[in-house]
This record gives sequence, C-alpha cells and structure tokens, in this order.
Amino acid sequence: MNEEMIDPEKLSALDAEVSKLPRSVQPPDVWKNIRETIQSESITPIGATPARADIRFWQKPGFMLAATVALIASTSATTIIALREDRAPSSPLPASAASAAGAPASFVQFAAKENNYIQTASQLQSLVESDRSTLSPETIAKLKKSIAIIDAAILEAREALAADPANKDLIDMLSSSYDKKLDLLRRSAAMGRT
Repeated sequence: MNEEMIDPEKLSALDAEVSKLPRSVQPPDVWKNIRETIQSESITPIGATPARADIRFWQKPGFMLAATVALIASTSATTIIALREDRAPSSPLPASAASAAGAPASFVQFAAKENNYIQTASQLQSLVESDRSTLSPETIAKLKKSIAIIDAAILEAREALAADPANKDLIDMLSSSYDKKLDLLRRSAAMGRT
C-alpha cells in the first residue's frame, strides 16, 4: 500500500475506534476452573493402590502368576527342543544340495562358482563407476577403502586355499568374502541411483 491509497477519513475513523478499546484484557480465572475440575474428579494419587473394581483381569496376581509360569514353560521347552536338534546326528547333504544352499562343498565346485562371482562383481563395479558423479567424494573414498579391505581378505583366503584346497572352512570364508563384496557393490550401485 502507498499513501495515495490511504483514505485520511477512514484512517481517522479507525484510529477513533481503536482508541475506545481497553489497553489490556484480564485473563479468565483459569486456576479456579482447574481447581474445580480436580476436586470434582476422583483422582488416585501416584503410588496408591486402585480400588478392587479398577483392577483389570490381567493385573490380578493369579493371572500374572499363570502368565509367568507359561512363559517359563515355553522358554524351557524351546531350549530343550533347540538343544536336542543340535545333538541329533544330521545326515550329510549331497554335494548338489550343499552348493544350492550357499557355499560350495568342494574346491572344484567353488572354482566353477568363483567365475560367476567375478563376473557379477565386475558388472556391479562398472555400474558404480558409471554413477560415481552422484556420490560425494567422501563416500567414494570410503567405498574404495571397504572394497580394498574385502579384496585383501579374498586374496588372503585364495592363497590359503591354494595351500589347502580340501579345507571346507577356507572355501566358506572365501565364498563369504565374495558375498560381502557383491553386497557392498549392490548397495553402492543402489546408492548412486537414489
């Protein structure tokens, strides 16, 4: 608004109306209302025991005792079942089932699967490199450092496996390292796409 738009007569009329208003308005007596509300309601002080009618069925001592006994019994039964399964002799999985379930069962199976790991890792690495401009330099540095650590673990496991090709633990370790690398590359590629 500028001065040309202000009508002096309307302004003086508004000023006269405003001057009739009181300078301040007393707030209502809210404490009186609060006091009346507190006195009219039945309030149980903190720590006081509620009346017997106010106790819910699940708060009664008998129900709480039964729930405790049921919890202890179910926990004990679960523990017994779990321990029996650990002691039970397991039938060895055939080599095809073991490789389908996760890590390869032998070095020969792993060597065949390793080519797939390497090819997938290469494709994911290319995808991460193509989306590199969307990631911050700090993130790229951390990803490179993490991949270098995993690659070092892969190299170390491969060297150990070359010395002991029948060692199932080394095969599992190497397979797990490849899985971690693929997981990191997948997450990195997804990060670059968001």
